[in-house]
Amino acid sequence: KYSRAAMHSKRGRYLKKDWKPVEKKPQQEEAAPASKWYPAEDAPSRRAVVKAARKPTRLRSSITPGTVLILLAGRFAGRRVVFLKQLESGLL
Repeated sequence: KYSRAAMHSKRGRYLKKDWKPVEKKPQQEEAAPASKWYPAEDAPSRRAVVKAARKPTRLRSSITPGTVLILLAGRFAGRRVVFLKQLESGLL
């Protein structure tokens, strides 16, 4: 049994209704209040942050292509997978 709302959409009653265009009200433009704070002319600019180059994750010597691994975290935790290769980003 369908609910009242489900039957309304199922039969398409909303399509048969005589829709009238809605008049839009003219919007009044309000002037923004003056800011209480102004930046100083000699304000120092932000320096660029220099990040150290990331080293690729070091892989265990026992993990070679074809090794069966067990995932420990995430959606597939506890599942067994076959290791193929390590990506440049360090992901297995």
